Amino acid sequence: MGDTVRILLVDDDPGLAELAATVLEREDDRFSVETVADADEGLAFLADYEVDCVVSDYDMPGRDGIAFLEAVRADYPDLPFLLFTGKGSEAVASEAISAGVTDYLQKESTTSQYAVLANRIGNAVEQYRARRAIEDVERKLSQIAENTNDVLFLFDGDWSELLFVNSAYEAIWGRPIDTLREDSESFLDAVHPDDRERVRRSMERLSNGAEDEMEYRVVRPDGERRWVRAETKPVFDGETVSRIVGFVRDITDRKRRERELERTSDLLEKTERIADVGGWELDTDTRDVFWTDHLFELLGYDEVPSLEEALSVYHEDDRPAVERAVEAALDYGDPFDMEVRARRPDGEIRWLRVQGVPTVEDGTVVTLRGAVQDITDRKERERDLEQARAEYEELIDGMNDTAWVIGPDQTFLTVNDAAVETLGYSKAELRSMRPHEIDAGLDDEEITTLIEEMPENEVQVFETVHETKSGETFPVEISSSMISYRGETAVLSIGRDISSRKEREEQLAEFASVASHDLRNPLTIAQGRLELAREDCDSEHLDEVARAHQRMSELITDLLSLANDGERIGETEPVALDAFARRCWDHVATAEATLVVDLDRTIRADRSRLRQLFENLMRNAIEHGGADVTVAVGGFEDGFFVEDDGDGITETQRERALESGYSTAEDGTGFGLSIVEQVADAHGWDVRVTEGADGGARFEITGLERTD
Repeated sequence: MGDTVRILLVDDDPGLAELAATVLEREDDRFSVETVADADEGLAFLADYEVDCVVSDYDMPGRDGIAFLEAVRADYPDLPFLLFTGKGSEAVASEAISAGVTDYLQKESTTSQYAVLANRIGNAVEQYRARRAIEDVERKLSQIAENTNDVLFLFDGDWSELLFVNSAYEAIWGRPIDTLREDSESFLDAVHPDDRERVRRSMERLSNGAEDEMEYRVVRPDGERRWVRAETKPVFDGETVSRIVGFVRDITDRKRRERELERTSDLLEKTERIADVGGWELDTDTRDVFWTDHLFELLGYDEVPSLEEALSVYHEDDRPAVERAVEAALDYGDPFDMEVRARRPDGEIRWLRVQGVPTVEDGTVVTLRGAVQDITDRKERERDLEQARAEYEELIDGMNDTAWVIGPDQTFLTVNDAAVETLGYSKAELRSMRPHEIDAGLDDEEITTLIEEMPENEVQVFETVHETKSGETFPVEISSSMISYRGETAVLSIGRDISSRKEREEQLAEFASVASHDLRNPLTIAQGRLELAREDCDSEHLDEVARAHQRMSELITDLLSLANDGERIGETEPVALDAFARRCWDHVATAEATLVVDLDRTIRADRSRLRQLFENLMRNAIEHGGADVTVAVGGFEDGFFVEDDGDGITETQRERALESGYSTAEDGTGFGLSIVEQVADAHGWDVRVTEGADGGARFEITGLERTD
């Protein structure tokens, strides 16, 4: 108790009051005594000044010492009050104690009594000040408790009684404090079921004297889950745990950040592995190097190297370039991005893309961060592509037909020697040109449409006219398809000079005209004369003439079909083959023949040309299998077949069966199966001649486009 102790002494005898004040101040130099003559003056003094203790006589005019004590207690319930009287008794003492007196002392005739009084005053003030200090601390703690987001709590040693908890409990637990006061362990009801047993074991450890820290989940009444961290300690009374004190902090946001960080780190790690990329950082002050885990795996090292060691992993031929790039980044803040080789500890050489980006603060590079990506596979692909490109160009250079590769900007990326020879331009000239500059049959817009609408997995075939450097033109058939050339999507076009074919087509057209007019008209006259002759006589020779006329008519029809239709088809549409085959059968002279159809399939085809194919196959079966032949139409994975149960076709006959004019039947034209092959070719199908299930002839049509 080092501070001044201010004492109010109340006594109606001024002499005694002055004596008492003087002696008390001598007894303890901390004492400062103020004297007044009665209770009213005392109350007035207390109203104006703060004192640490009141010493009062009992027998005073007006209010006596007990009445004064009661008045003081009304306004200052804890202020030390000593009754120092010369007319005391047990009754007075009892009454004083009842009124809340701090101490009671009987006046004596010697000055030694003031030593006792000084000691009593000192003890009373010390206790008073200590009590006030505790109350002040408690008040401040209470203020802190109510202004913190943490739950502050105090339980007795066995958790049976809640001694203190602040309002943060209600904010986190979502439950009233009154419930916790009624049942001190009710807070466990809100602890997540998976965590509750851990919390109980923690409570047992604390009751046994061990400190504890733990994290667990709290489930609020609305279902919201909150993560909390509890730090709790036991308070000992001797060797016995008398109190449990601690705090609980809401760490939900921290947990969420940790999960996000963990998720981000996991994503970064997986991304590094997927992209085969590792990260690195260089501290410019310490020259320490940091590598991510995947960079260790990528380069094959176990420990973080120094800067010099890190640079030494690069191939000796590439190392100087890396060193220069790092120096420029550190000295001038220049970023870098380069492709170099590195040597792993096992001697394997890997191609890497190395990037570095400096972090500059106040004009100074403080860190250098970057990424390393393994690009060995890409480099090998590029090497293979370059080799394939060279082989590809060598291949097209060996072709007799003109060939060129058209890039995305519609320029010729490469052309073969045949294009140079045929068109009369040099390779350099052609590479600076665009397709419309050599095409006299299509304009620029039509060519652009053809390229933009090029199917990805199909060959586009069309006819046009090319013009040479000298101005000569010639017809060509172009076959184009999408390819990958030097890592870009391009179009490969092969042009075949079809001048000879066009001449043959013109000759066929002229022949068709002659056949249509010069052969059909005389045949019509002959058939008319035959009918007249039948009216005049009945002769078996006339039947032979009629069959000859019929054969001539079929021959002319087949020739016209070959000449006029060629390998062209009209618009395709979905065709259900089962019903379609039966309708074709109805248009064929079937005699006693039988049709069996087992074909549930729909394809896309030119309906009129497909009819030619079916009817010619059916006629062929009847001509070679006999009037009572059975014709079967069925399907398989990528096509259909028409077969009969006749005598079949020998191996030698199969090789020539589709040739124009070839027939083993006496009255056959030899053009029917040629028309079948022509129709199939026009659709992009294939025809195969083989042996049927019952030994007859079987014709398989494959490569169909199905719609079912």
